[in-house]
This record gives sequence, structure tokens and C-alpha cells, in this order.
Amino acid sequence: MKRFLRNICFLLLALAACGSALAAWDAHHFLTTPASAENKETLFSIRHGASLERVAADLAAAGVIADARRFRLLALLRNAQGRIQAGEFLVSGGWTPGRVLDQITSGRPFLHRLLVREGLSWWETANALEQQGFILFEDFNAVIHDPAFLREHHIPFGNAEGFLFPETYFLRGPRTPPDKKQARDIASMMVRMFWRRTAPLWNSLPPRQGVVLTAAGRAASHQAPPLPANSTLPGANATLTPGCPLPEDLPAKDAWKDDGPQQPSDVDETALSRLVILASLVEKETGVPPERPRVAGVYANRLRLGMLLQCDPTIIYGLGPAFSGPIRRSQIRDPANPYNTYAHAGLPPGPICSPSLASLLAAALPEKHGFLYFVATGQGDGGHVFSRTISEHNAAVRRYRARLPAGGD
Repeated sequence: MKRFLRNICFLLLALAACGSALAAWDAHHFLTTPASAENKETLFSIRHGASLERVAADLAAAGVIADARRFRLLALLRNAQGRIQAGEFLVSGGWTPGRVLDQITSGRPFLHRLLVREGLSWWETANALEQQGFILFEDFNAVIHDPAFLREHHIPFGNAEGFLFPETYFLRGPRTPPDKKQARDIASMMVRMFWRRTAPLWNSLPPRQGVVLTAAGRAASHQAPPLPANSTLPGANATLTPGCPLPEDLPAKDAWKDDGPQQPSDVDETALSRLVILASLVEKETGVPPERPRVAGVYANRLRLGMLLQCDPTIIYGLGPAFSGPIRRSQIRDPANPYNTYAHAGLPPGPICSPSLASLLAAALPEKHGFLYFVATGQGDGGHVFSRTISEHNAAVRRYRARLPAGGD
């Protein structure tokens, strides 16, 4: 009996040793053997608030790991279950489970490139963001018109038009479905970028004076009343310090980082408002970089003389998202459109797009000249002919129309 019991004990010990060895071999095999022999990376998405069980099951279903249960155990042993990040990650079935776990807990999420072009209205920006899955149009609309949002970001208008800075952004994958918080985060990101990228401009202007542009009073007549004698135009008192970075010198930054200079506290709100409005007009009128200061100079001259700005893009903006063109004579004469600079004197009540830094610089330092008019060359180069007198301008208009295809206007 003793010998029998001793043999049983030896047998149990041998089985336990074999079981331990088998378990150790199985664990080693799982940890060191990829799920696939093909080392092809794929984009794997983890939703906000996803559990470890859900993530492991999805990884197994995608063929990235061989066993969801063993992967969960590995995460528990490493105390990593609370460190799984939301977002999109490049992973591969050719990686070991440990490398996969490291990637989703401490790796860099995949960033989507989002290009926001200069000169877009807020609704064009919202449409572009919605098409890429980052926001819902109605959420973005609500956020950029929210008075609390505007106060938070020191925006002196009824919406964030003009401050949704055109830039190349790199964003984590959007929430699915997008929610209002994400819309607010993205709008905040764009406004913060406005202040960061324009900091060299504001820092180079005199505090509480800066660039003051006093618009003429509202008038329905063709001639607006002259500017007050003590008013100044953009650039009259402004000087940029040596080495002030130009647009091409300013590197893009990680869009999600809330670092760098914020809105300066000593920028005159009137100066800010007028400059952003004027820059938006310049942005819409020309896409030729050397022309921007010249176009700004034309509008500065017109405002100084009390002339109507007669800027077609302002009419289009006032007609809203439904406008599909061309502009009709009745729309040019319509005083009900507050953005109609053919019917109303001075600047429009707000920006008509989000201008580039180059247009903001042009508005701050317009070219000094005697031009009062400009018209497209009609040569397909995007350029314009600038004129000092109405007779010169009319001749340039005739040359422009002569270059149009038959039936063009």
C-alpha cells in the first residue's frame, strides 16, 4: 500500500511537472509566435470606452492575435487593462501579442491628415469636416455660434467665421458617430491655431493701438460719408519687427496640442475685427500672393475716400450656402443683404471667410499706391489689372470681356 501511494504521488508530481512544462511552453509559444506569417500592417480602431474583452475579441476577429483569452490574461498580468487608448492604430498579425499590446497602450495613434483650405466659409469648412467623418454639420454650426464659445476664444463676432484657421491638421480618428464634444474640440483647435499662427503679427503691432480701421457709416446711397479725420488705415502706424516670420516660415504644429501662444490680451478688439474682415475680402478677391497687399491697398484707399467697396464676394457670402451664382443685378442692388458692399458703405458686418496668414499680413500692411479699381486680366493666371481712374478701369473691363468666350459675362 505504501509503495502504491508512493507511486501515485510520483505519478501526480510527474503529471504536474508535465502540465507546468506544457503550460510554460504554451505561454511561451503564444508570447513569441505571431498570429500570422504575413507581416502586413492594418488599421485597427478602438472606440472610446471599449472594454478589454471587446478589444481582445476584435483583435482576434481581425487576425491580429491568435487567442483573445490569452491576450486578456497577458494584459491583466501587465496591469495594462486600464491603459488601452481610444483611436486608430497600425497593427499586424505578424507581431507578437506583447508588441500588439504595447502598440494599443503606449503607441502613437494613427493621425489623419486634414487640409482646410484658405478662403472657406464656415459652412464650407463644416461640410468638408462632415464629409471626412469628423463632425456633424449641425453640431459644428451650433458650436461656432455659441456665445459661450465665442467669449471663451475672444471672438468679437456672432460666429467664428474668420477664425477657423486654414491649416493642415493631423487628427486622431473621429468618434463613431461624431458628437457635439468632438465638434467643439475641433472648432477650438482651429481657433487656437489662428491665435498661434498670428502671434507674430499681433506681437509686432503697438499694444492697444495696432491696426485701427474705422469703417464709414452705413449708407444706402452710392457715396458713403468720409472717414473721421482721426481715423487710420491698416499699416498707418504698424511696423513689423525684423525677423517676423512670414507664412512659409511658420511650421505646422500638432493640432491637438494646446500649447503655444494664445490670444493676446492687449489687442484692440476694433482693430482685430476690422483687420480680419478686410483680410477675408483680400483672400476672396485674389489667389495671387504678390497681389494681396495691392488689393488691400485698393480697399484702404476706397475707405479713406468714402467710396463703396463694391466687393462681389461679400454679396455672395450674404446670400448664404444656397447661392449657386451668377450674381444678378437685383442682388447687387438689394440693400436687404447686410453684406452687400454695393448697397452699404464701409466694411461688411463680419468676415466672409477664414483668411490665410498672408492675407492678414496684407490687411495689416497694405501697399501704398493710388489704385482704386481692379479687374481680372482674363488670361487665366488669376491676376488683375489695377487702375487709378474710372476711365482706365472701364478700358481694362472692356479688354477683360473681349477675352471671354462668346456668351461669357
